[in-house]
Amino acid sequence: MDPIENKSLAVAYGLICHSIFLLAGAVMFLTILTGFQYSVGPFQGFMAIAINFLLLIQFPIGHSFFLSKSGMKILEIFAPEKYAKTLRTTIYATIASVQLILLFSFWNFSGVFIWQIGTPANLIMILFNLTSWALLSISSIQAGYEVQTGSLGWTSVYRGKKAVFPDMPTRGMFSVVRQPIYLSFSLVLWTSPEMSLDLFLVALTYSLYCFFGPMLKERRFYKIYGKRFAEYQDAVPYYLPSISRHVGRNKD
Repeated sequence: MDPIENKSLAVAYGLICHSIFLLAGAVMFLTILTGFQYSVGPFQGFMAIAINFLLLIQFPIGHSFFLSKSGMKILEIFAPEKYAKTLRTTIYATIASVQLILLFSFWNFSGVFIWQIGTPANLIMILFNLTSWALLSISSIQAGYEVQTGSLGWTSVYRGKKAVFPDMPTRGMFSVVRQPIYLSFSLVLWTSPEMSLDLFLVALTYSLYCFFGPMLKERRFYKIYGKRFAEYQDAVPYYLPSISRHVGRNKD
């Protein structure tokens, strides 16, 4: 490809990735605030349970699998061979966004609520939810927004340069806990004024994933950064500042 074709390809991947990313964010925001009551899943009974279960597990399984060597090879199928490795982060973010849209749009709503907070108290819960989204955004930026949003891949192709990943994050929210992104995401799920049984199940399942899933990530970081990451583990708590300092600690 000539330079113009390279740039066109990169922009196309970027537009697709970020459009789906923004749509996923909007769908998640509205669905969480309303407790899944406007999701469009049409099934009831056993079929609803089965489909909801598949929707529930497909994101954490895919989210972890596509970071493995086998998963990365599959991601490369969706790009021209010359740029496959560079575009992996963009494709990864796109697929993750699609997975979230599937979960939060096509869930089969049960109609059962655990709590429904009325006005004006619901405004306080909405404020908590917005704060959680803000913390999620800030921690994602501090971790390297170009990786979190998928822009690293397509912008590298656009510039004709090798993708350079950001360094291990240790500042900002990462100086308070080692996994602020996962903690913030859990808070987003639990701070809805409309807590349906459906949202409760999603929040519980994904909170468990957000606690245990990053342990695999920390193993990768330990292999990459070694002693430096081990010292960071000793200095900064894993998930909650007061009780989780040594969770996930890697030892030689």
